Amino acid sequence: MEIRKINDKKTWNDFLFVQHPNTFLQSWEWKLVQEADGDHVQTLGFYTQEGLVGVALLITVQAKRGIHYLCPHGPIVKNAEDMKEALRLLVARQSGGRAHDSAICLRIAPLIVNTSGNRALYSELGFRPSPTHVHAELTWVLDIAKAEQEILAGMRKTTRHAIFKAQKEGVNIEISSDQHALERFWPLYEQTKNRHGFMPFTKEFITSQTNIFNSSNNMFFAIAKYSGEDVAAAICFQFGKTVFYYHGASKKVSSSPPAAQLLQWEAIREAKKRGATLYNFWGIAAEDEPNHPFAGITIFKKGFGGYAIDYMHAQDLPLSWKYWILWVVEMIRKKKRGF
Repeated sequence: MEIRKINDKKTWNDFLFVQHPNTFLQSWEWKLVQEADGDHVQTLGFYTQEGLVGVALLITVQAKRGIHYLCPHGPIVKNAEDMKEALRLLVARQSGGRAHDSAICLRIAPLIVNTSGNRALYSELGFRPSPTHVHAELTWVLDIAKAEQEILAGMRKTTRHAIFKAQKEGVNIEISSDQHALERFWPLYEQTKNRHGFMPFTKEFITSQTNIFNSSNNMFFAIAKYSGEDVAAAICFQFGKTVFYYHGASKKVSSSPPAAQLLQWEAIREAKKRGATLYNFWGIAAEDEPNHPFAGITIFKKGFGGYAIDYMHAQDLPLSWKYWILWVVEMIRKKKRGF
């Protein structure tokens, strides 16, 4: 096996489209998003005599707390038996280049199930658990290849009734790929940030995301309107056969019908129209963490039916003693966030 750079979108995305699971965080579009944000991105292919067997989108993150390499939801390798060799080559390549850009660690947020065998695979190569998560690790996924009535029947009774109630009381859901919809999403996003105290993405970064994914028809807004005003919104990205509910926002309105349930239902219906077979609700909290910041939204997401996937926690390979400064800073941030 050897690593070669891949320089064209078609070769890259065509490989990823046929892998399972799909992830937009390794897509060519995500490369363009990161470059628009000022990061350097490498698109690396793993080749054997059989041809291309794996890819790794690798971002050089220019963080104040330390420059580090980040591989989000990767590497994606066709066969599980090739994963160890792909990781070994990636470690050798990035360890050898650390003097050039002063990277202090190689951080991988793998898209593989959290098992003792997979944890051992990384441990044998010198990785250690990251002090913080990078992306959603415990995720909630819904099979939407079924008929709409079957999906509705699989929901929690209260969720299904909330959808019907919102429809009856006049909540209207608009599905749009028009970039002007971001101006409607943004005030709701800021209100949600203030209400829950999370660290938001910048408007510029979300604008890059929506513009770039929309250029390949892989993004849509869903906006709920009630009594003449926007009360909830979502931004969804598609890659392959999966649609991801990635950004959500809402306005706190005590007298409003349950618009959020209808919003998700119409986003699911739009995903089906686009040919998707899976709807990924993104992160949830574990059942044994009732005080987790995601606990409330977890109850909401599970109401639609589906199943959880427990992906492996982010892994760090220290490349410098300065890594431990990063570790301390991120441990403090983790405690402040509550997870």
